[in-house]
Amino acid sequence: MMSNAASSEPGVDQSRRERDGLFGILGRYGLLLFMLALLVAFSLIKRQTFATLDNYRSILDNQTIVVLLAFAAMVPLIVGRFDLSVAPVLSISHVLAVGLIIKQGWSPALAIAATLVAAALTGLVNGLIVVGLKVDAFVATLGTSSVIGGIALAYTKGKSILGKIPSSFTDIARGRWAGIPHAVLIVAVVAVVLAVVLGFLPLGRRMYATGGNERAARLTGINTHRYVVGAFVASAVLAGIAGVILGSRLGTASPSTGGSLLLPAFAGAFLGATTVQPGRFNVLGTIIAVYTLAIAVAGLQQMGAPVWFEPVFNGAALVLAVASSHWALRHRQARAKAREIAMLDESRAGDLG
Repeated sequence: MMSNAASSEPGVDQSRRERDGLFGILGRYGLLLFMLALLVAFSLIKRQTFATLDNYRSILDNQTIVVLLAFAAMVPLIVGRFDLSVAPVLSISHVLAVGLIIKQGWSPALAIAATLVAAALTGLVNGLIVVGLKVDAFVATLGTSSVIGGIALAYTKGKSILGKIPSSFTDIARGRWAGIPHAVLIVAVVAVVLAVVLGFLPLGRRMYATGGNERAARLTGINTHRYVVGAFVASAVLAGIAGVILGSRLGTASPSTGGSLLLPAFAGAFLGATTVQPGRFNVLGTIIAVYTLAIAVAGLQQMGAPVWFEPVFNGAALVLAVASSHWALRHRQARAKAREIAMLDESRAGDLG
């Protein structure tokens, strides 16, 4: 009996591994497969409008700002904090970049540098409020969002900023290199840097540790407050870069621009945590999520979806993405706990043997 049971265990383990492997692949790359399926389906249904190089290039280029804003939302989430000010920072950054060039006559390089410094200072203020004053990040960034909106209105006097913009500034978003839009190249560079920092450097591991269990991370010697403040600064800078690209693309500035991007940005960040590395906010997953949502919206709009469809879709996607990411996180933690228990059981069996 015992020998028969023992001989059957390898087969059972092999079957379990194969099943886990299949579910693991679907869990990691299911969203990517879904995105490709949407792309193929809409291309077949709308061959004359959707299945064109110009349409594909338009989707790729138009979502660069959303991807950057999703990165901005993702970084504080890694350390367990919300930053609702990413969209207002984007708005005031594009207002400042354009306004300093048109109204103050600054050079594009100086205007961009000043804009990114202002964005970084905004992130620093957010971080210090959260860490120093112990204000919940959701409340703190909601409050600073209102302040930022007021400053933008004061600077623009509630009017759009119009005027002559140097081509060196507009080329940031409108220019191309080897047929690839500059904005796409900028996003690619930012994505690679973020992926390296989060995936291969101690800085990234400490950020994930802070978000996973801040108290435990602090007990291991990690200065969690520093990483929380740093996450808010990085978030604001990413939103600032997105704002500069937006200003370059439009060539004008309005304080009301950018608010509608908050939902797709957070939806991309949370939905991205369900793929590639389920249960963990990650760069590649965020990119896949943003473009999955963009392809779905573009395809359905070409099929006749009404004007109100996009905000409804983005809101529903955000709710679904948050629920899915929380499920993925719980599943990841359960599997990690199961592995620890299995290792303990093996260790005890070895001691008894």
